[in-house]
Amino acid sequence: MAGLWQQGELTQVGLNDNRISPYLKCWIHQHTTLVVGAIGEGTTKDISATWSSPFETDSLGAQEPVQKSAGLTQSLTGLTSVTTLNSQQVWEGNQPHQFTLSLQLYALVDPKNEVEAAIKALELMATPDVNDLVPLGRKPESVWINIGRNVMCGPCVIESLQVPLDGPRDKNGYLLEALVQLSIKTEKMLARRDIPATYG
Repeated sequence: MAGLWQQGELTQVGLNDNRISPYLKCWIHQHTTLVVGAIGEGTTKDISATWSSPFETDSLGAQEPVQKSAGLTQSLTGLTSVTTLNSQQVWEGNQPHQFTLSLQLYALVDPKNEVEAAIKALELMATPDVNDLVPLGRKPESVWINIGRNVMCGPCVIESLQVPLDGPRDKNGYLLEALVQLSIKTEKMLARRDIPATYG
């Protein structure tokens, strides 16, 4: 069946176009399911750190009257008690790596499996397994991503999934193509020792 095939214990759904280089494809893996699509425009990796300047409002005098006096001195003489140390940045932590993925899906033969099954698999990956009343359900499980064989990360979480519903469809109502937008983050901040393993 086109678009849906087995590799050992792994079921792969999505893009089934061998004309596309593996360096232009993205794989999202959870358990025995592997979703593949082409890397769309706007796919990015975002690394952000939190830095602050805790000393920026300090001056030589810690007490308010001394600070006022320092301010008066500055206004009269042009001299200041502020030093470059006041602007010293202090690291407060990094955010987990953030990936904005544009995943291009399109059907060559079988829209149900090359497009719809991939979208369904991504939605299943992003949703929890919880009950109506009984507690102790399961949160959404981790995914692993491989972008162009050169960016690999996991475990990650899918934070958002956007699927267009207005695309062209076949006679059975299945989407012929879809540009799926995903926001995916690593489960935790990556340390320097983790970075080499994220590159292919």
